[in-house]
Amino acid sequence: MAGRRESVCLLLGLLPGTLAAGTAQPVEDALFEELHRVLGVVRETAGLEPLGRSDALRRLAERRAGDIAAAPVGRRLPHPVPLDDAVDDTPELEERTVVERVTIVPAGVTGNDRLRGAWDSPVEDAPLLDTAMVEIGIGAWTAGDGALIVVALYATAGPEADRETLERVIVDEINDVRVEHGLRELKPNAALRAVARGHSETMADGDFMAHESPDGSMPADRIRAAGIGFRLSGENVARSRRALGAIHGVVEEWMESPGHRHNILTPDFRETAVGVAFSVDGTLYITQLFLEP
Repeated sequence: MAGRRESVCLLLGLLPGTLAAGTAQPVEDALFEELHRVLGVVRETAGLEPLGRSDALRRLAERRAGDIAAAPVGRRLPHPVPLDDAVDDTPELEERTVVERVTIVPAGVTGNDRLRGAWDSPVEDAPLLDTAMVEIGIGAWTAGDGALIVVALYATAGPEADRETLERVIVDEINDVRVEHGLRELKPNAALRAVARGHSETMADGDFMAHESPDGSMPADRIRAAGIGFRLSGENVARSRRALGAIHGVVEEWMESPGHRHNILTPDFRETAVGVAFSVDGTLYITQLFLEP
């Protein structure tokens, strides 16, 4: 199990909901959008990419926020279920580092400016501005006394077991783009995937992104070295701080780049392979190879 830590904070500054005494209820979706917007601004100001939204993290955050909201005022924290135990019971979060922040806003406190100021604190912003964190899930409930309970869960990138999922998603999205442009889908090539993964691992280990490897080899060289014959080849590379949440954005960026777009939409290509790798700081490196056998 990867190391996990729990961070519990009491902050003021969110717009509280209104609810009759003695009941607890989830808040409206508009609040989630405002929270994500504000946190996105803080990340952008710090020069960081937006965090991807995780359904698994949100479901867990909602459960924990609901538990806290339903508890008596004097016994809301700490949560009766340790974060480690809750994460262990969530298969989608296996082997990921998860950090929790809890915000309790007393009834009557108003003003999103105070929310923004609270998240701007360098100390309190540790998980939000942690470059290893790539996804977020937020849960919010209004307690019976009118207090607003917000639980934010942050998670690092997934384990190596996620590689095949990420690779498959990229291939599927590239094929969707090709079909939209009247081209045939590309067939996956398992041998080619090993080459793509090898280059992504080299980039992740060396903290660089380029078509040329440190040994001077280029994409065609690496394909030939693997014993794969071809008449035409191409390569797209990318890196991102996010995992699944980044895939759509990566393909969009490739389509906006003339060279990458050319590879994706070349009619002569028949086969493809995607290989991904994570660096030690959680950065995702992506290599896609295209082939005309």
